[in-house]
Amino acid sequence: MAVFQTLEIGTGKDATKAEGIMVPELAGEGHASLIVVRCARGFLMCGYLSLEKAEQLGDVAVRVAGASFADVLANKITGMTPKAAKLGVTPDMTGEQAAAVLNR
Repeated sequence: MAVFQTLEIGTGKDATKAEGIMVPELAGEGHASLIVVRCARGFLMCGYLSLEKAEQLGDVAVRVAGASFADVLANKITGMTPKAAKLGVTPDMTGEQAAAVLNR
């Protein structure tokens, strides 16, 4: 069953929110979960989803590895679409830093 969670992005006066969506153990027990974090201008996604397809569709997308929302926000990003780069996402960012850019 899908899990929906409001995620806090950043702290203090610059804090924003994003919508986390997770399908635990997508292919069955013991398999990885599908995770998406929906931001105002794009989304973070796990490796289950195709960055290349997101680019073909014109989406603003950032790929981050992780088995939980906390992991996805804490880990370094592993890829992005050109549109995400144009908004200011850089390869050295964590998922949370990229989400903050996508929420501006």
